[in-house]
Amino acid sequence: MTSDAIPGTGPLSREQIEAIEATLLPTLDRHHLRLQAHCLATFQHMARPVVQGPLPNRQRWQSWCKQQPQLVDDPDFLELLMIQFTVIAIQLENLANNLGISPLELSLDDLIRHSESDSRQRLESSKSS
Repeated sequence: MTSDAIPGTGPLSREQIEAIEATLLPTLDRHHLRLQAHCLATFQHMARPVVQGPLPNRQRWQSWCKQQPQLVDDPDFLELLMIQFTVIAIQLENLANNLGISPLELSLDDLIRHSESDSRQRLESSKSS
């Protein structure tokens, strides 16, 4: 978690949340971007002190989650979180591959640029249909 993280918001700092909210993305795209940013920051936290390379694996996710007091007594949520981590990990790995970097090297700026590009492409595609 960053030092200026907002209590109750997870690993994202106030500045990161504000950067996401400042995008001109549609509401659903901003929500997806927040999920990606949250998962990326969580994966980066799990991997510390490593700052480049592959994302932590599912075994590491489970180990990390078992150390989080708010997750220990909620096995149903924990399973949903594992599913979410799996889906977002694939998206992050694909984006990193497209950018020619390792997944742990991704930044919020990378996620924002990608989300804005996808949103523009969908808009242009819908106009030409």
